[in-house]
Order: sequence, then C-alpha cells, then structure tokens
Amino acid sequence: MRITNSQITAMMHNSMNASSAELSKLMQQMATSQRILLPSDDPIASVRVLRVQREEASLEQYAKNIANVSGNLSTQEANLKSTSDAMLNVRDLLIWAGNGANTSEDLAAMAGELSIIEDTLFSFANVRDEEGRYLFSGTLSDTPALSFDAATQTYSLTGNDKHRQAAVANGVLVDENVTAASVYGTGVDMLNQLRGLLNTLQDPALDSSDPAVRQQISDMIDTLDDSHGRVLGAITELGGRQNALTLLTDSNEEVSLVNRKIEGELSQLDYAGASIDLNNYQLALGATQKTYLKINEMSLFSLL
Repeated sequence: MRITNSQITAMMHNSMNASSAELSKLMQQMATSQRILLPSDDPIASVRVLRVQREEASLEQYAKNIANVSGNLSTQEANLKSTSDAMLNVRDLLIWAGNGANTSEDLAAMAGELSIIEDTLFSFANVRDEEGRYLFSGTLSDTPALSFDAATQTYSLTGNDKHRQAAVANGVLVDENVTAASVYGTGVDMLNQLRGLLNTLQDPALDSSDPAVRQQISDMIDTLDDSHGRVLGAITELGGRQNALTLLTDSNEEVSLVNRKIEGELSQLDYAGASIDLNNYQLALGATQKTYLKINEMSLFSLL
C-alpha cells in the first residue's frame, strides 16, 4: 500500500499532538501535585475521593458544632457555679437568721442582703449567650427562663424543660443546655419560698420571737438544700458532657487524619514516576519532531 506525503504528515502531526497533550497534562499534574485532574483520569478513585471529601466536610461541621456546644456548656457551668455560691451565701444568712438571738431590725437587715442575692439568682437563671439566646430556657431560647410578677410577688417558669441538641459526630447528638426547670422545678419553689420569707422578714410588724418565723426559715433552708443539690448535679452533668466532647473531638481528628491519608494516596501525584514519564514524553516528542523534519527533507530531487 502506497503512503502519500500527506498521510505521513498527518501521522506525524497526530503523534506530536498526542505527545504534546500528554506532556501538557503531566506538567499540569506536577504543578498541582494532583494525579486526578478530571474524573475520567481514574473514575473509581475519583468516586472514593468525593466520598472522603464529603466525610471531611461533615467532620469540619462537627468540629464547629463541638466548639459552639462546648462554649455554651462552659458559660452555663460558670453561671451554675456562681448560682451555687449564691445559694451557699443564702444558707449562711438563713442559719444566722434562724438562731433566735436576732431582733426584728437584724432580720430586716438580713432580708435586705438576701434580696440582693435573690436578684442575682434571678439574673443567673436568665443569662444569655453571645447571640442573645437564653441558655436555661430549654428550646424556647428567645424567652427568659424565669419571670417575676411584681403584682403577685411570684416567680414562674417561662422556658420549658426540653433540651436543644447538636450533631457532634456521625449519628451522635449531645444536649446543648441545662434547663431552669431541672434546677428550680416547674413551680420555681425555692425562689418563691425565698420571696415569701423576705416579705415576712421585711414586715414592720415582724415579731422575731415568733416560732412560726423560725419554722419558715427552717423550711426555707430545706428547700434551698434541695435546689442546691440539683445545681451541683447539673454542674456534674455539664462536666460529663465536656469530657464526652473532648473524646469525640479526638476521635473525629483521628478519622480526619485517616481520611487525609487516603485522599493523598488516591489523588496525589507520584513525583518519582512523573519525572520518568516527563523524560519519556520529552524524548518521544523530540524524536517525532526530528523524524518529521527528516521526512520533509526527503524528495526525489535530492537523489538526482
């Protein structure tokens, strides 16, 4: 079969174009350190890389959720510790008030100090985070946890007893909050009982020797101790959640490390092999170009 000059030229052009394309692709791979530039380069590996990348995106979101939850838990823990300290101050004053040696004026002065602590406890229950959400209001985070009716002199629960949850690992949800309902009870008995006692102690007609007053103080101490125990339990619970978040963070980081290793093995370029391929493509392209020039120089006239 006779091969014409145009066929030879076309074959040489195709060979040079193919070598140039492979060389260009290889140089792009070396520039980006990526073996897979298009899914068609390695369909199976491309699918696996996409799966790993999706999992990495999930792990990044889990890390953000853990940081947010941990921050909220720390804020709640700090407020509950302050609540615990305030309750202990209340208990000390109540024990002092109940010793039977105080005058009506002494009890009224103690009531003034107890009233300040009462307001402090109320403010701790209605603390907000940096986004303005009430931390102890359950899922009603735009509503104060507790409210006070000045007309009836009573406290009431305006949040609920439900927990907000956040995803912190694959299939793992953690509660973001402690509720005021779990600390003060649905009837907010401790604060209401304290308010009633303060009204008694601040009454100008108070008889400090009245056994009923001492009994009211004693009952208040019992209710306070019960609420304080729940506060300590909530602090312990928050500490347990923080420990769990730390373990989950370590676990997620280990998974992420494995994912990055797998992704690197699948997609990163082997520079040693790429350097050999680069030399081969350059040699092939150079040989094709020289052959093309030699063939173009050949003609019958040069042989005459």
